[in-house]
Amino acid sequence: RHAASVSPRASFRLVMGDIGAEFAAFKSDMQKKDQALDAFYLLVCGTFVFFMQCGFALLEAGTVRSKNTKNILLKNLLDACLGAIIWWAWGMGVAYGDSASEDGNVFIGTAVGGSGAFLAAGWGTPKGGFDGSDGYTISLWFFQYVFAAAAATIVSGAVAERAQLVAYLIYTSVITGFIYPVVVHWVWCNNGFLSGGFTADKSKTILGGCLDFAGSGVVHMTGGVAALCGAFVIKPRIGRFDENGNAVPMPGQSTPFQVLGTFILWMGWYGFNPGSTLGITPAGYGTIMARAAMCTTLSAAVGGITVVGFGRIFSKTYDVGMVCNGILAG
Repeated sequence: RHAASVSPRASFRLVMGDIGAEFAAFKSDMQKKDQALDAFYLLVCGTFVFFMQCGFALLEAGTVRSKNTKNILLKNLLDACLGAIIWWAWGMGVAYGDSASEDGNVFIGTAVGGSGAFLAAGWGTPKGGFDGSDGYTISLWFFQYVFAAAAATIVSGAVAERAQLVAYLIYTSVITGFIYPVVVHWVWCNNGFLSGGFTADKSKTILGGCLDFAGSGVVHMTGGVAALCGAFVIKPRIGRFDENGNAVPMPGQSTPFQVLGTFILWMGWYGFNPGSTLGITPAGYGTIMARAAMCTTLSAAVGGITVVGFGRIFSKTYDVGMVCNGILAG
């Protein structure tokens, strides 16, 4: 009887120990569920962004002349194909390869432990900050890949009807593999010298770095500058200007394609901008997501209305194509 007796204090400790163990297990389970939910959120948002490739294809196919339809569509298809392989092979590694290292390279991502994100070789274990078994990291890879594909596709419209296929594929490989991921490392990696939001040691940054929530600089400015350089080098299409330098109209083949492509791109931005929270479970992320969706809606709407007004004032007409451009610019 004396051996079996337990003091009230010891009993209390045993009970509290059991409660603590149960709570720790519950907390771990909830963290795993949150991680799974964030991974699913990234996959859904990434799918919206990937569908923008369809929007680009329709918009550009409707804008060019019929003889160049297959060429522009093939470029859009190969953008997605080449981009996926390059982003898996080394693009993600160049962008985020040493993100878990406090002494990572400030200019370009490197392989951690001999592999890292390159070829996804280092994602089998948590070593190097990437854990392929949790699902979130691979979802993040997909989300970042569709961003890279969008940046590359921006240029296809700027050089439409006057870039040879092989030359364009060389460009796609260079920007997806060597230009865009380096810019990503600068701004979005926690070792980048322009990463004001992620680099904890501000002495590594230039003037404290910069903030880019959804890629206005990293994605759109990078793709836009590349498009400007391409258009400058290739020059206008033959017949675009007359002997006096006046613009000659070159209407696209399909206004419905242009409008449908614009709406698809508009929809895709609801994955692009709200999805840039990179998760939904942390406190306050839902509010940020909702604000991003509202701003995206109002920006596109104001852009379209503004172009309608200016078009009516200066040209006395309503141009559907220009309204599409206004919506996308917004």
